[in-house]
Amino acid sequence: MTSGDSTSGQKYLLATFGCQMNEYDSNLVGAMLEKRGMEITENPDEANLFVVNTCSIRGGAEDKAYARVAALRYHKRHRPGVRIAVIGCMAQNHGEKIPVALEHVDYVVGPDGYGELEGMIFGEDTRNGLGNGNGAQVWTAQNDFENYEGMMARLDGSTSAHITIMRGCNKRCTYCIVPTVRGVERSRSAAEVIAETRHIVSQGVREICLLGQTVNSYRDDGPDGKVSFADLLRRLQEVDGLRRIRFTSPHPRHFDSDTIRAIAECDKVCNHVHMPLQSGSNSLLKKMRRQYTRERYLEIVEELRATLPGVAITTDIIAGFVGETEEDFEDTLSLMRAVRFDHAYMFSYSPREGTPSFDEVETLSAADKQLRLERVIELQMTHTEERLDALVGRTEEILIESPSSRDATEWVGKTGDFKKVIVPYAPGVEKGALVNARIRERRGLTLRGIVEPLILQG
Repeated sequence: MTSGDSTSGQKYLLATFGCQMNEYDSNLVGAMLEKRGMEITENPDEANLFVVNTCSIRGGAEDKAYARVAALRYHKRHRPGVRIAVIGCMAQNHGEKIPVALEHVDYVVGPDGYGELEGMIFGEDTRNGLGNGNGAQVWTAQNDFENYEGMMARLDGSTSAHITIMRGCNKRCTYCIVPTVRGVERSRSAAEVIAETRHIVSQGVREICLLGQTVNSYRDDGPDGKVSFADLLRRLQEVDGLRRIRFTSPHPRHFDSDTIRAIAECDKVCNHVHMPLQSGSNSLLKKMRRQYTRERYLEIVEELRATLPGVAITTDIIAGFVGETEEDFEDTLSLMRAVRFDHAYMFSYSPREGTPSFDEVETLSAADKQLRLERVIELQMTHTEERLDALVGRTEEILIESPSSRDATEWVGKTGDFKKVIVPYAPGVEKGALVNARIRERRGLTLRGIVEPLILQG
């Protein structure tokens, strides 16, 4: 592909590993490619370009990405003109190592280099002097100001869409590779965020999810005055046609009373807060550099529940962090019992090269960590089922997302507090509709209900 080539009829395939922010970045790159005339495909035999967006948060995510890229060697062998791009956090973290291990890769680009990727793919010199060349082209330079202003991610037809409102992270948690691969924290302008929201709502999206590594530390200090995260929520509340606002992941360090008031004031903001815990032990929280204590976390939970009746609280938990004692672990279990989270993403500790905790001597075996993780999962399952059972018999507003993959006569949707609900077909129920559903039962971790006569419009 060169600047003189027509891209008409050429297709690209996107594979994304990791978090919602990676999904947004994939769609950002997709929009860039489609602006050049390319079309997306899910058929690898049609693709002229493969883009693999990678994650480095855990070793398993990197292993899956390497395996996926390795499998693309088949297409390169049978169609030498195919191009392969590895982008994202693993690309930033491993850089030149990737084309050494995977010689069929053409481009390796970190999260700050998607503009350079465009120049590489289309054979143009970019502002940094990159262009055509022999072998793989690698771009892992970091730009502390890159926010992709003026660019909007492609939409995939879903009723919900992600919007990245900030990039990078300043927290330096000792187990986390994100600050290394994504750089320092920087917020997009509020005007850009609102403009993107209005655009996607005009395309039929009903729900947005604001993304940031520490999303509630968002701050726009632009010429029009300072805009905090709470201010941004209030401004998005005024966007016509938008029905739901979510956000992830807030950091307890920045969860202040004004943010909680904004959630309560704005009826479009969902009654759901995902607030990572990681550990219930003060000694481990300090060792992790999490910047809050067990007591402060519980204070935030108390204020959330006092201000937002029925709020769903979900979290992240790490079992077996380096140096975790049995007492530390019991502190996590006791905090789980005190909060009774609606849901949790639970992991055993995975050392990441390049993080401060990587060089520490582990005190637990892999088997020990797995046993602790299983205990966390068992306790959380009890609480999750308890929270789901509490909804049986109630009427909840459901956003219809898609037909069920198992039964075409049923629809899948979510409540405002992020519970999955299946409802049968009924007049007026269609993708994107907001309906009132009477919850009749729980099957596993899924609620099942029936649509009541009133269909909520708007």
